[in-house]
Amino acid sequence: MALDVSLDAVTSRLGDVPAILVEDAAAASADFLLCALITRLSPAEDGRERRLGGEGAGSPVWWTGAVHRAETAAEANLLAGIAADFDAVHYLAGGHLAAFLAPALLGRRDLSVAEALRLQAVATEFAVRVGQVIKDRARANGFHVTPLVGGLSMVYALALADGHDPDRVKWCLRLFLSTFRSDYGLLGSDGRLYQMTQAMRQAYAAVAEGGAHARPDLPSARAWWRPLAALGIPLDSPDGPSDRSAGPSDRWISSDRFTDLKPMPCCAYFFSALAVVAGLRGRLDTGAVRRLEVRVPRYVFAAHRPAADGFWLAPFDLDHNIAICWLLRRNSWTPLPELTRDEVRRMRELVHVHVVSDDLPVTAVAVTEDGTEVTATESADTPRPVDGTDRRHAALWQKHDTVRRRLGPDWSAPRTDEGAERLLRDLLAGSAADVRGLTAGLPLLNGALQ
Repeated sequence: MALDVSLDAVTSRLGDVPAILVEDAAAASADFLLCALITRLSPAEDGRERRLGGEGAGSPVWWTGAVHRAETAAEANLLAGIAADFDAVHYLAGGHLAAFLAPALLGRRDLSVAEALRLQAVATEFAVRVGQVIKDRARANGFHVTPLVGGLSMVYALALADGHDPDRVKWCLRLFLSTFRSDYGLLGSDGRLYQMTQAMRQAYAAVAEGGAHARPDLPSARAWWRPLAALGIPLDSPDGPSDRSAGPSDRWISSDRFTDLKPMPCCAYFFSALAVVAGLRGRLDTGAVRRLEVRVPRYVFAAHRPAADGFWLAPFDLDHNIAICWLLRRNSWTPLPELTRDEVRRMRELVHVHVVSDDLPVTAVAVTEDGTEVTATESADTPRPVDGTDRRHAALWQKHDTVRRRLGPDWSAPRTDEGAERLLRDLLAGSAADVRGLTAGLPLLNGALQ
């Protein structure tokens, strides 16, 4: 009921979106375009190319020079942006919202950039309210939250863009929930890509079908959230919705915490452990150790999926990313390799991760060559990525700078001194070009990033 009150209220005031939330939407979308661009610059480790289905003109497949119908282009852009798990996360919602909203809204020819960003901000607010109710319980019960909350936010945004009234919007949401499930166990495989694209397809289908139905079931539409009970979420219990989701509908709770832009291509649950490891490495004169012991809470380790042979990108392999963090002496890097396969492999063999209870902090212990043990423990003073502070867009500029240095003078660099929306507009203007030819022959190592 609280969600419905907020849904009805926000739907009626699309023109009254706070400017800071529009800017946050612009930053998240610009970040996603840069993630897609970096993917296009990265060599495919298995040598495979995905073939795009469908014909017809309409929307660009970013950074490839290709044009396809909107749904096909959006799916290809989603895959490019999420491939390295480098794209932004909205923690209040529990997932990667821009992965759905940026390709779906920015690919529509009937929306201006300003209109798309307002819709994205409104859909983000809706997703945050939904996420506050379901994200923790859904994840605990083995469901992948991003395609669920991201898919719902996309349905909501597209239904609003099509001009549907609140009851028709809810009918589309009910259709989406009636057929979609997700499996957290597939997180470290291509199953994650399948889940995300399937959620996007079903979001498009729910809005197309729901908008055309002559006889929607209004009682079911007005209880659109009922299928969530199948995820083990007791929406009818007194402790179901959180205080945030049940808060006043005239307050934008998505402003309580903005989108977090990721400074490294790995699962965000690993960030606390990597911050501790980077802090410990910074205290030592040399990185040579006998072993590196890292104790992480159970909820962090739950996202760990060992990679069989990850050279550089292994977003859900905690040991692998700890090894990279230790060798680089920092908890920030990009999908473009900076180390050799052997360097990463040798360090990974020295990493030992242990699981502790969720109420204990991350602890890292380095055993040096002379047997000395040096310990670092997570605390309020642990260095964190700068996003969330007054420099919350720093990771965005870092990604932009990486691309600029990578492509060199052949690439017309967007302006970064006029804010995230200006950067987004410049990126969109350039995204119709094929950048892949600009990278021929460039080295992957030997200081390419520096």
